[in-house]
Parts: sequence; C-alpha cells; structure tokens
Amino acid sequence: MRRGHHGIAMPLRAAGAGRSQRGATCSIGGRRRGDGMAQDRQGLLPGLHGLRAMAAMMVLLFHLHAIPHLAVPAALPWIASHFGLGVHLFFALSAFSLAWANPQAARQPGPYLVKRVFRIAPLYWLMTLLILGIGAWPGLARVAAEFAFVFNFVPGWQGGLVPAGWTVGVEMPFYLLLPLLLRLRSVAGMAGATLLATLISWAARLWLEAAMPGSDYPQTALVTNLFAFVLALLAFRLFERVRGSAREGMAAGLAAGLALGLGAYLLSPLAAPLAGPGNPDLLLFGVVFAALCLWQALRPSWLLRCRAALWLGERSYSIYLFHFLLILALRPAYARIVGTFGQGGAAYLAALAITLPPLLVLAALGYRLVERPGMALGRRLIAWRAARRPAPLGPGLRPGP
Repeated sequence: MRRGHHGIAMPLRAAGAGRSQRGATCSIGGRRRGDGMAQDRQGLLPGLHGLRAMAAMMVLLFHLHAIPHLAVPAALPWIASHFGLGVHLFFALSAFSLAWANPQAARQPGPYLVKRVFRIAPLYWLMTLLILGIGAWPGLARVAAEFAFVFNFVPGWQGGLVPAGWTVGVEMPFYLLLPLLLRLRSVAGMAGATLLATLISWAARLWLEAAMPGSDYPQTALVTNLFAFVLALLAFRLFERVRGSAREGMAAGLAAGLALGLGAYLLSPLAAPLAGPGNPDLLLFGVVFAALCLWQALRPSWLLRCRAALWLGERSYSIYLFHFLLILALRPAYARIVGTFGQGGAAYLAALAITLPPLLVLAALGYRLVERPGMALGRRLIAWRAARRPAPLGPGLRPGP
C-alpha cells in the first residue's frame, strides 16, 4: 500500500490522468440539544457550510495537481500529499449535518430519504447522461447500476461513470444506514458503534488490500470508509449534549485543540510510520474531521461563516461534480502555462486562476438549474405524500360508521 493512495486513483486512471495520491461529496446541513430541541433546528449551521467550502477547495487543489501533473507551490506540499482527503471531510460533514437536519429520520425515514434522493440524484444523473453522450456505451447493467447508485458494490465499477463520482457511490448507500445509526441516541451507544465501525473499516481495508492487490477498491468501498461517517455521528451526539450548556465553550475549545493538534501531527513527518497497511493515519484523520465538525458547529470561525464561504458551501456539490471534467478540458491550457512559466508555484497559481472562474460559473448554473429545482421537487413530493395520509383521529373517536 503506497502512502497517500486513498481512493482517488480509480477516477484518475479511468480518465487517463495517471498517478494519484489521497482520495477525493457533499451534503446539506443545518442546530439542537436533546429531544426537546428538534423544533429549534431552523436553517443551517454556518460553520459546517464553511467546512464544505473548504473540502471542495481541497479536492479542487489536489486534482489541479494530480490530473495535469502540475507541481504544487513549494510552501504547500500538503496539496499533493493530503488535500485529496477533502472527500473524507465531506463524508464527515454528510453524517453530522444530516443528523442535525433530520431529527425524525430514525422514526420516519421516508421524508429524509426522499430529500436525499432529490438532492443528490438529479445532478449526478445529468452528469451520467453527459458522459454516456460523449463516451462509449458501457453496457446496460453498468448504466443501471449507475442510476441505482449501487455501483460501489461491484469491484471494477466502483469509480463510477462520472469522473470522481465514486464518492456518490459511497454516500448514497450510507444514507440508507443513517436512520438505523440514529437510533443510537446515547453518547455511549454511538461511541460503541464508532469503535466497531472503525475496526471494521480497518479490517476490511487490510483484507481487500491483500485480496485485490493493485485495485482501487480497498480505498473506494463503502465499508472501508464507514469510519469517517460514524466518527462524525459521535461528534454530533456530543454536540447535542453540550450545545447551549455551560460546557459548550469548553467542548468547542477541546474539539479545536484536538483537530489542530492531531492534524498538525498527521501532516508532519512524525506520522509517516502510520501510513502502512490499512492506513491507520487515515483513521486518525477521521478523528480530525469529526472534531472539526464539532468545533465549527459550536463556535464557527469568521472565515468559515463569511458570505463567500457560505456561497461556496451551498454549491460545493456542483463544484465537486464539475471540477474534474473542467480540469480535463483545460489540460492544453495548463501545458501552455507550464511552457511559459516552467513547473512550480507560478504555473500552479496561473492554472488555478484560469480554472476557478469558469468552475464557479458552472457551479452556480448547476445549483440554480438542477440542484434547487430537484430539492423543490422533493419537498413537493413529501408534502403530497403527507397530504394523502389520513388525519389522526381525536380522543374518543374511532373509525367506521
């Protein structure tokens, strides 16, 4: 197992981009402490939206290096070695924010699942149709698996037809698991589930690495990434307990210290021995991302709750799905930039300067024309289903004549 080979290799190889390092989706979010605060969950948690923006930029910067083979600025080597882990930050954000935004999902999963499908599927299906229109026909079974979001369970198909779409194949099946996990309402219960999920992810990665040498499946399978989601659910249960209490500030400080301290250690050469079989370093990054979610949910930083960060966070799904194809399309322009500046920080920054504006335009259009209408359609379907349900009978009333 090579250091830094965390799940992005399959999309890169499928696109002909060659070498890869660390893996590179998204979610929606929204506040609470205890059962009695479900009605208080109005709107988003701004710190989480800002973290989505950060995750999207991490993945963009990583792929701007990995796809056209641009050297990163010498002062920022982590772009090449670790920014692909932005996808695992996305996984953590999905779990935390969905637990926040769907307090009834454990008892009534229907509306939550409808919202998820209409939030994620329309843009992904549109991108799939685009790929099918410009590429070779992959076969009916492959297309059916893509539209049903079960391609993650078929080794060889896990990368998805959409470049970098493997993460959607991980997230969509997790959405089915979330209502079951949310039945664990205590911190102790969720801590037990977190320990079990982490052990399962580590053991599955070890087994798959041995059983499928040279394959990307050990990095892209749902089971090997489950730890990132469940660690964030543990952070959410802690958030519920401390939010609005005298312990809130202390909890935010401890979460910040854990995220920054452990993150700095994992980015340093001291953590190199952890990048062995099963990637224990990746499991520890799951702790970092869960702590980041808890910290920013309790005490959002100014930078992550500013208007620009919120705008980017709301459109991070479109940014994610469009960025890979845009970078592929701009490779001739990147080659001319390298021919002018040579490899190095100047060329990388120039490439970023010509990539970001069209990407933001595409993201704005994708959000406006596909994501928002999809979400609105999901809400209408939920309202229609609710209107068809019979009203509950009052006390002392019974059905029938």
